[in-house]
Amino acid sequence: MPCEGPVHMRRATTEDAAGIAQVHADGWQRAHEGLVPDEYLRCKASRGHAEFWREELEIEAPDRKPWVAVDEDRIIGFADGGIARDDDLDSRTGEVYTLFVTPECWEKGIRSKLVDHVARDLRAHDFQRAVFWVIASDEVMRRFAEYAGWRPDGTTRHEVCGDAEVAELRYARELV
Repeated sequence: MPCEGPVHMRRATTEDAAGIAQVHADGWQRAHEGLVPDEYLRCKASRGHAEFWREELEIEAPDRKPWVAVDEDRIIGFADGGIARDDDLDSRTGEVYTLFVTPECWEKGIRSKLVDHVARDLRAHDFQRAVFWVIASDEVMRRFAEYAGWRPDGTTRHEVCGDAEVAELRYARELV
């Protein structure tokens, strides 16, 4: 049974690309089915292939690679972050770019541990605040964010993928 024993956090390696891609595809699909248009689901899922992750992991600096949650030898979650990509934010603001956990391991505290690792990284790189984007209709992730101390900052956007569009809310948290 996955996620019942000790889960270890470590930096990803290029060998983790397939595991990350699997978690990305499974986590994305399951978390957003029925919340976003099918075209959006398909478009986003297509970006989670192992080749994409292998290329990303090859170019990232060692201290910038995603964190992975590992149960025995299986990747069950991952998260990463860096400088915030929104034009209205200053250089002291970081961003959680990705946060995915395999569906059978939801509600096990793994998301919180992954976000904490990314937040520590951001603090270590002198970011004082962090943001991340959540699909507006994703009540589960919104509840998680608020439970973990993140708050909506009032900023919204519409993300387009393929021919579909979804509304997103930006959440923020002080890191100091």
